[in-house]
Amino acid sequence: MASTTAEIDPRLITFMLPSIPESVRVTRFHVRAALSFHDLGQYADDAAIITSELVTNAIKHAYCDGTETIGVTLARSQDQDAVIVCVSDSSPHGPVMRKPSADSEPGRGLQIIQALSVHWGWHPEPRGKAVYAILAKEAGA
Repeated sequence: MASTTAEIDPRLITFMLPSIPESVRVTRFHVRAALSFHDLGQYADDAAIITSELVTNAIKHAYCDGTETIGVTLARSQDQDAVIVCVSDSSPHGPVMRKPSADSEPGRGLQIIQALSVHWGWHPEPRGKAVYAILAKEAGA
């Protein structure tokens, strides 16, 4: 008798938002709700911060005039021990890590993402790029 394996869709939630500042708040709500629904609440705070930073960057730096959209996807890793946050926008240019002065507030988004994730990066897409961050459980947690 042949056994079959059910393949689980790793995507927890995927949605599109307009490239307007109000989308940052909406994104945080949906990210927290999706992680809670899938019993992954331990990732909620960091994922909400990372997604907020990525969506904010997309609104500021992509070719956005309010008519473009930003894509957000949360997914589980294949081994189920990590969550991946991915934000796509219309700009083909990759993110640039900045070294802001000590008294400067803007320009710290990628530093925050780097501090909260085990890995982050980006890749080109046919209509822009996708920036992602991987959140993993702490060893021994």
